[in-house]
Amino acid sequence: MSITLDDVAALLHLPIVGAFHSFEQLNVDVVVDLLVELLEVSAGDARAETIQCRGFYVRLSWMRDVYELKIEACEWIVAAQAYLLHLLGCTLFANKSATHVNVVFLDALRDLTQSAGYA
Repeated sequence: MSITLDDVAALLHLPIVGAFHSFEQLNVDVVVDLLVELLEVSAGDARAETIQCRGFYVRLSWMRDVYELKIEACEWIVAAQAYLLHLLGCTLFANKSATHVNVVFLDALRDLTQSAGYA
């Protein structure tokens, strides 16, 4: 038995028709740049997190901390991007570790107005 797109639509109420977003493999420098640009964290914090996670990942607990800091600073767009990356790492693209999320998904959240059209 396997999960189908129809199951995703029925259970999560997510659209299954729309623009397809393909994710490209990133190197660590691009990952750090994405974190700095879209989550507005310092380059040192971003690099330390990628070093601790050994690659293209960040911890979900770190993402929660970034989200809470951005909420306190009333930076709503950045907080939304952090929240959505955390959500993607916990639900749709969860991995075996259940503690990390791949930063490549952050690229899909670059323009939140376009993300509604993704399938």
